[in-house]
Amino acid sequence: TPIGNAILWNDMRCTEEAEWANKNVGRKKIFERTGYPPGLWTVYKAMWLKHHNSDIYRNMYKFLLVPDYLIYKLTGRLLTSQGAAVTTGCLDISNPSRWETDILKSLDVSIDIWVKDILPAGSIAGSITRKAAVETELPEGLLVITTAGDQPCGSLGAGLVKSGILAINGGTSSTSEILSKKLPSRKEINYFIEISPTGDYFPEVSVHSGGSALMRWFKNNFASREIEIARKEKKALWEVIYNEASQIPAGNLGLMMVPYLGGAGAPYWDLNARGVLFGIMLDHGRAHLVRAIMEGLSYETRRAMELIVKGTGAEIKEVRMYGGSSRSDIWNQIFADVLGLSVYTTKTTETTALGAAICAAVGSGVYDTMEQAVEEMVHIDREYCPIDKNRKLYDKLYGQVYRQFYDKVYELVRKSSRISRSE
Repeated sequence: TPIGNAILWNDMRCTEEAEWANKNVGRKKIFERTGYPPGLWTVYKAMWLKHHNSDIYRNMYKFLLVPDYLIYKLTGRLLTSQGAAVTTGCLDISNPSRWETDILKSLDVSIDIWVKDILPAGSIAGSITRKAAVETELPEGLLVITTAGDQPCGSLGAGLVKSGILAINGGTSSTSEILSKKLPSRKEINYFIEISPTGDYFPEVSVHSGGSALMRWFKNNFASREIEIARKEKKALWEVIYNEASQIPAGNLGLMMVPYLGGAGAPYWDLNARGVLFGIMLDHGRAHLVRAIMEGLSYETRRAMELIVKGTGAEIKEVRMYGGSSRSDIWNQIFADVLGLSVYTTKTTETTALGAAICAAVGSGVYDTMEQAVEEMVHIDREYCPIDKNRKLYDKLYGQVYRQFYDKVYELVRKSSRISRSE
């Protein structure tokens, strides 16, 4: 029986708890044990509940992730999957079938609130009960299969089952993942570590405010003109917005955005980080702001790629794009130009759902392995090759400007955030 509202992954109320963990337990220690430095993860939300809503914390039996709750309602069994549990920030990354009890003890969070059984992706969680069949109209006895977190499923659905590929999600958050057959190095905190449905590891860097989030922000605050055009001409709103940005030259007349509107992941790991728009002139308008969002996320993704390469030694040869931005030709081309790599999209744009379907196909015996299922179920749609002129321009803008800018203003932005939050 739920005793409190669900808490979204990007809810930032646990900022103080994450900062406490950094200072008192140690960011590096927590990262080495769990694969996740302190941040927005579930365990810090549990800490927040303990500090600010003690009645719920004291009375809850289990603290479930969304898929855990759905599995329970469908099958009557309390369990989780490795690929979902790792996102709590308190799973043992070297042995992902158990919780990291030492870290939980250091954070003063009870181990009893986490479910005991942690299964690999593609495992049979149970079957639809008679009660669930009546409520959902799904057939009684239908198998329920474990999958993984949303990004690992999305990367799997984009075909990430071998090295040399960078999978990028341009959704609510903007994430970058590669596949690693062994546990990646944790000497430097360059990324956090997801678990692939294949059982391998996915080092990941995430921009909390990704393409969908930033474009919704633009639409809700600045897009009245585009909304009216879309209505009159009976066009899709995003088509109108993106087409305006396509009229702006590469480099955006010097206007750049650092897309930390929801705090920053690697390399800063700071929920007090904030977005920055710089280089603005009277010549800039709404279309330039759209392009600044697109180019800013592409620059930040290049930085993410460099962090992953630095930490793992991987060689990245191509990009698989999925999520909302993958539907935009202009955005895919900007990513190709900024990264200097060919960008591929797949025929199924909803690759997270496809990745979950792949897990189900393997778990129910349709295919023997995840790799076999990917070969049969994932198909390339389009390739976007870097335009050499744009690539050279973006190389200069990234290396000489974007890559250096935030380091120079970081302390001032952080100070501004702290002052405004305290008032």
